[in-house]
Amino acid sequence: MRFIKEAIFAPHTTGAIAPSSKHLARVIVDKAGVDGAARILEIGPGTGVFTEHILEMKQAGAHFVAIERNPNFATDLKSRFPDTRIVEGCATELRAHAAEHKFHEADSIVSGLPWTIFDPNLQRNILGGIHDVLGKSGTFATFAYFGSHWLPGGRNFRRLLRSVFPNTRTSPVVLRNFPPAFVYYCRK
Repeated sequence: MRFIKEAIFAPHTTGAIAPSSKHLARVIVDKAGVDGAARILEIGPGTGVFTEHILEMKQAGAHFVAIERNPNFATDLKSRFPDTRIVEGCATELRAHAAEHKFHEADSIVSGLPWTIFDPNLQRNILGGIHDVLGKSGTFATFAYFGSHWLPGGRNFRRLLRSVFPNTRTSPVVLRNFPPAFVYYCRK
């Protein structure tokens, strides 16, 4: 219920009408290489669907920080995952958040951000921060809804993503998500 309320009252930060499925969470966490990462960042965890799967798949000693802009989601995440570092902050400040938590190079970055509702300058700013924080052998993974990638906003984001991360691949479509989605996974 919280998700629908946030989608209605905070559409500039919540870009979906339903949380991602556990099936999409499995794919994005796998493509991000979380299971082999020592330093993991999550940007835009929302209700924590990806967070939960990251916690299940990460190595015991891995350092994990999640950054959530929406204060209601951040409060809920802190309550739900009390032993996890949840930072209430903005992805535009990723470099500062990473430095504060001693992430000079992340091995894995998982994003649940609603890219297509952001203007191109904001997309560029956030992707630049991700590129700067991601280690040379690290992986960045985000997702897009199937079909929306054909719309102008989706095409523009894909073009920008590939300009920042020329080594970008896509997963098969995850049909068991509403709406169906796929994962972009990128390396430097």
